[in-house]
Amino acid sequence: MPRFIDHHATLADAPPEVMQEMLGRLRGGEPDEFGERGINVFVGPSETYCHTEAPDAEAVRKSHAALGITLPPEAITEVQVLP
Repeated sequence: MPRFIDHHATLADAPPEVMQEMLGRLRGGEPDEFGERGINVFVGPSETYCHTEAPDAEAVRKSHAALGITLPPEAITEVQVLP
């Protein structure tokens, strides 16, 4: 399964239910309805980086959009894990 890193503004004012849904997806380890499975999230003061598995970049975009996060194509990069 391809892996991706995406980045977007940190959701400092996100409602608690959005944060809980994000944590639930990450901890559950199961893919969402778009096929994206969260691996890790790195939260900084102004930017957040998400490491995920997904069928393609469009699935990453749709998964984030379902949480109210708009990702332009240039914010999503397919990556390889070194052996």
